[in-house]
Amino acid sequence: MQFENYDDNEKILNQFKDLSPVPQFSEDVNILKIKYTKSDKKLMNCFRAVLQSKELSVRVYNLTSFVINNFPANYVAWILRRQCINQIKEIDINQELKWLDNQMVENQKNYQIWHHRKLLIEKMNDPSHEKNVLNEVFSSEPKNFHAWSHRIWMIRRFNNIEGEFEFIEDMLKDDIKNNSVWNYRFFLIQYINNNNIDKNIVEQEIKYAIDKIKKCPLNECPYCYIRGFITKFGYKYNDFKNIKEEIEKVIKKDKNNSYGLMLLLDYYEEEKNENKFNEMIDELIKIDFIRKKYYGWRKENSIFIKDNKK
Repeated sequence: MQFENYDDNEKILNQFKDLSPVPQFSEDVNILKIKYTKSDKKLMNCFRAVLQSKELSVRVYNLTSFVINNFPANYVAWILRRQCINQIKEIDINQELKWLDNQMVENQKNYQIWHHRKLLIEKMNDPSHEKNVLNEVFSSEPKNFHAWSHRIWMIRRFNNIEGEFEFIEDMLKDDIKNNSVWNYRFFLIQYINNNNIDKNIVEQEIKYAIDKIKKCPLNECPYCYIRGFITKFGYKYNDFKNIKEEIEKVIKKDKNNSYGLMLLLDYYEEEKNENKFNEMIDELIKIDFIRKKYYGWRKENSIFIKDNKK
């Protein structure tokens, strides 16, 4: 059984002379008509004929390669390709993954590629190749959300957490402001603790974030990271005294740090310290004028205004 790669349309189309081409639309219909080149038009007419025939074979599998090479986002071609893989036992999944790796070089943000990859790994029940592939993707595009989603899926599906915290540290060394890495750590902490996030865990992660803040104070990520653990898991800022002390130290060094001021704003509102809350609002309006209306809204909807209305 032969699996081939073709360098032009005609070679692959010659294998389907037994099928009558199916045009996209009637020739007199122009609405929503894709303007294919003459060569691509022949290819897609053949592809539609194959779809109508419901044939699953080696030649159809080879045809999907060519359609995907020309139109990487054609999800119907990807579906037909998987149907062939499931039907034809001789197809080597490892070779399919290598072919897919090549597709990813030019199309890292193609939904179909990542979905296809996920189903192949499920079929093989072997994620051993995935971290290397993902690391290559991150080396060129460290915020590729498809790759991050795939990594989260892989961790959940195969519980492959070995080396993940080291991986996070390496990524943050490259770019401490990479919010995707911070989001991933937030997920990982929840995952390994089965969402049972007690006070000790939150305290540990707050300390971690504060250490990163000291290295790079004007980085929004660790401030949001702290806020995320406090708000999602039902804790209060006052449960962790070191937040106020450490962030105030940071602010003393740079009074224009809006991220730190925002965190203190939340802290003082919870603490019911109206004077400090208003002081933070005034400072934020000065240094972050573009969000002036938001800070005005915060002031008008603060607990202090609500208490006065009672």
